[in-house]
Amino acid sequence: MTEPTKELVKSLAAANGLEIPDERLELVLRQYERFMRTMAELDTLPLPRETEPAILYSLTPPAATPPESGR
Repeated sequence: MTEPTKELVKSLAAANGLEIPDERLELVLRQYERFMRTMAELDTLPLPRETEPAILYSLTPPAATPPESGR
């Protein structure tokens, strides 16, 4: 992952119809960097396909889980 820059953050904001004042740009850049690190950490988790929120769509249903016994 390349390091985000102030120019990138301003461009992303502009693409979404937002304008970030220069005095807040450093703060928003740090927040964006933390967000990207968190997303990278989440990508390393071994989550099954049926974990919410669904990010992949499949025409095949997930494998059935056996009912819990002992109740």
